[in-house]
Amino acid sequence: MTRKIKVFTLNSSADVDTVNRFLKMHPQAKLSYVTSGSYLCSYDALVIADYEDDEEDDEMEAKQ
Repeated sequence: MTRKIKVFTLNSSADVDTVNRFLKMHPQAKLSYVTSGSYLCSYDALVIADYEDDEEDDEMEAKQ
């Protein structure tokens, strides 16, 4: 299993849909988020997903 971090930039509802699709694939992901808090930022919020991905390990096992 490999621990990974994925960051999503949320600017619209379409971006929220992307995060929801990600969660369907990785329901154990732990999410945290950061809002812009400044008019200088170009995003509305960032969502940070911390998850484990065992797909790479599955590929290695299949080769063996």
